[in-house]
Amino acid sequence: MFCALDAVSSYPYRGKHVAKFIKAHFPADYKPHAADIYKLYRNSMVHSWNLFEASIYPGHEKITKAKNGIVSFGLLNFFDALKEGVNDFLAKLPANASMQSNTLRRYSELRRTAKP
Repeated sequence: MFCALDAVSSYPYRGKHVAKFIKAHFPADYKPHAADIYKLYRNSMVHSWNLFEASIYPGHEKITKAKNGIVSFGLLNFFDALKEGVNDFLAKLPANASMQSNTLRRYSELRRTAKP
């Protein structure tokens, strides 16, 4: 799911695109944690293959931040938030020229790398 979030967020946004996508499209309870999710989850899982500073539960547990800075949430809750975020992005895309331009640019970049 983190790779999916990374991929879809790279279309409308540049630079810290995951955090920008969460702030713009995820449910309200995730928005204050956008930078933490980018750092503690996306970077730790994708680059370091660990979650030493974060926690994931198996169910629908809501996102929370403990006093020690650890952000945790349920995997199924995150999945629902990701779906909601993607749906929100797709709903806003037709009316947002900046997102359209960035999305088309990203698609074109990726298309050029495709093997025939």
